[in-house]
Amino acid sequence: MINLTYRLVIKTQRFAKYFSVSAVLMASIVVFISCGKDGTAADDDDHQEETPIEGGTSSEFSVGIAKNFSGAASLTYTDANAVADFYAGEHPVAIYATPAGKGSDIGKGKLVLSRNGTTFTMKLLNASGSILAENNVDINANGGSNYKQFIRVSGTPSNTTITTWANTTDFKRQQILIYANDNGELYDGYTSIEFSNQYRFRNNVEHFGTTPPAAFASLKGVWEGSALQPTCNPNPITVTISAEGSVNFKGKASMTCAVQDATVKWDGQDDFVRPNTMEFNQVEAGSQIAIDYGSTIRDSQNNNKRGGALLVVPKLKDPTSLLDAQYYATPSYAGMVIVRKPVKK
Repeated sequence: MINLTYRLVIKTQRFAKYFSVSAVLMASIVVFISCGKDGTAADDDDHQEETPIEGGTSSEFSVGIAKNFSGAASLTYTDANAVADFYAGEHPVAIYATPAGKGSDIGKGKLVLSRNGTTFTMKLLNASGSILAENNVDINANGGSNYKQFIRVSGTPSNTTITTWANTTDFKRQQILIYANDNGELYDGYTSIEFSNQYRFRNNVEHFGTTPPAAFASLKGVWEGSALQPTCNPNPITVTISAEGSVNFKGKASMTCAVQDATVKWDGQDDFVRPNTMEFNQVEAGSQIAIDYGSTIRDSQNNNKRGGALLVVPKLKDPTSLLDAQYYATPSYAGMVIVRKPVKK
């Protein structure tokens, strides 16, 4: 069952990372494996340091790319030792989602990959160095209760999936998984126990934590545009943004044309900003502000639990326009809204 589930995850993650708008609409009729997201806000006592962000001082964080993986394409993926040694090292990450009651772990963390003889280790640590999850598995194992998988996925850009399964001290199945682009971006990583999400982490993050990025203050107001969808046309959408980080979408949902009135809010859990990429047919540089990412936006288990949003801006500091405003819900065909370049009223 685990191997079947994992194969489905691998097949769908390529779609989820680089889908076009048309692909979203076609695939929105599919219901994927559910993997829950804890909506608890980060604890008030988050241990955060003062870091320059967006031209000023903030108690939030940014984490860049520390190591380039450009040599990954030349690896022989049947040689587990070579793959493990290539990716070995300490990789700084942003921990942006946690289990209930663990909000203080949101912040800078570290993913450690290593091989010692026939033992391959994946380990996630928080800012204080405490181990949040650790798996030690036989590098030669291909199945059983403790195993690893290194999978090369072609595409643009190409990437590598690395995962381990192992039993915890109370004999529950723990998974640690990362998707790594060849440029060094760990674009998605998570730990889970018995298929329930625990921690989510990644690098190449411009802002994350309990305080919303300053961009919300500049975007404050009402924006209008037409939804990109094959039905319900014309479909004017109103997007209302507050300085505190809430975003409301009003209009009709894709496919079903049901009235949509949904609000999401940045609270530090499953929220972050990353540089804009080729996702969603974007061709302009900028930043993606993801709210409730683990629920809807390229979730590694493709879980579309209501409801997350993505705002794409040309710049994070004092943006005056929106490249995209998107909302996703469950089921995705009932709640999806994509507005390209809305105009401020």
